[in-house]
Amino acid sequence: MREIINLAASMSPANTWTPALEGATVRNAYPGRSGLQGILAVELHRAGFTGLADAPADVYGTILAEQFEPARALEDWGGPLRIERNYFKLYACCRYNHPALDALSAIRRREPVAAADVAAAEVVVFPFGLRMATPDPANLLAAKFSIPWAVAAALVLGHAEPAAFTDEARRDARIRDLARRVTITVDAAMTPRRSDYPTSRLRLSLRDGRVLEGEAGVVRGDADNPVPESEVLAKFEALAAPVLGERRAGQVAAAVLAIEDVKNVAHLGALLSTSG
Repeated sequence: MREIINLAASMSPANTWTPALEGATVRNAYPGRSGLQGILAVELHRAGFTGLADAPADVYGTILAEQFEPARALEDWGGPLRIERNYFKLYACCRYNHPALDALSAIRRREPVAAADVAAAEVVVFPFGLRMATPDPANLLAAKFSIPWAVAAALVLGHAEPAAFTDEARRDARIRDLARRVTITVDAAMTPRRSDYPTSRLRLSLRDGRVLEGEAGVVRGDADNPVPESEVLAKFEALAAPVLGERRAGQVAAAVLAIEDVKNVAHLGALLSTSG
């Protein structure tokens, strides 16, 4: 196992946020490439290939970071598994958009507001948010990494589901115009990792002179702010049914909920196949 980890680490691709922010869809290949290289590392080991004695220290301590601290890999060992600290994205965009969208939801729960009533909007976010400030995203992927676009689309369409980021949505003059009137400012104390401080504030300046404000903390869907199981299931079925059909999407959900009793996951794989 150690040798396979060393082989896999030696093939680590070094990338930045830039492809996602600029809408370069090569970004969508990263998860698949990671899986491919994990499998390839096993096959390379079987074929006799060797890696460095400590590839993680070499790659992550020199190329991808300034140092590598092995002991930290075991921090909280014995506590909840990472998968048990999972979060569910309730909006179809970069998670760093979600605090602003939650803040918008907080405003709308208090007072209905129409996009036509909004003269301007200011979003206060953590420092990285400045990199997500373009109001004119180039394509669907870039739109998902734009805070002004996400806020404007949610105001105009009333949601931030997949349809809010499509080519059709990006042709919507109402969204484009409003996105240009969304400004991004930074609160250096904000971070998505804090639970004791807001992660975003939103200020809507209305045409009638009123100002509506809302803020968000830990985003909905996070392990520290979970939503009901029924909401997660509804989101899954809404996304899966157009591909698998409503009946099979329901079967997949039922199989996953009973995963602890499944003796062979081949059944689940068959349900997920679009060729069946």
